[in-house]
Amino acid sequence: MNLFKPVLNRFVKIFRERSHGEMIEMLLRERKVFFGDNSVFVETGCGVSTISLSKCAKELNASVYSLDYRSEKCDDLKLRFGDQISNVQFVIGDSLTNLPVIAAKHKIDFLFLDSAASAMHTFREFLICEPALNPEACLLVDNAALPDEKKLLSPVRKGKILVPYLLASSYWEVRAHPRSGDSMISAILHKEPNFADPDYEHPEYIDNWQAYFNKTI
Repeated sequence: MNLFKPVLNRFVKIFRERSHGEMIEMLLRERKVFFGDNSVFVETGCGVSTISLSKCAKELNASVYSLDYRSEKCDDLKLRFGDQISNVQFVIGDSLTNLPVIAAKHKIDFLFLDSAASAMHTFREFLICEPALNPEACLLVDNAALPDEKKLLSPVRKGKILVPYLLASSYWEVRAHPRSGDSMISAILHKEPNFADPDYEHPEYIDNWQAYFNKTI
């Protein structure tokens, strides 16, 4: 028996490879060839991520919207980082109320969902923004993972509805980042419908019709 195995498993489970900000910077720099001038980046839930989003937006000549219902959190970020995040437009209030206004005015190139710890709230935020996403837009969701992922940094409840939706879509290419942020998934919106995986079925979701007929025939 390997006495170190439980300790090793625990270490792997909690080890974070990238912070929220590092993950955002990595994705935006990977995707920069798809961003034109005056691209629009949107996040729900401000914080450390806002600093990285602001930094990349300056590099890429993009606009940034950061939505949060807590005005004191936004005020604290402004006080601490000042000119460093002067290009960020903070929007205070319920994201489900404010996102439609942004989506009606802009096409969105990068969307980071990290607000309420609710699968339905996150899914509703996405549904509001999806029609406004540009082709080749990038989505990042915190507290999210593929259904069969075992080693996680959080309960991943924000992605419980959205991730299966993305996996079932032929237009979204989904990648897992279980050791980034608080466990994340990213996804790219493609022009061609070539990205659904018909073989991807988690055991909880499988329709066991073949077994049923094998028993009855």
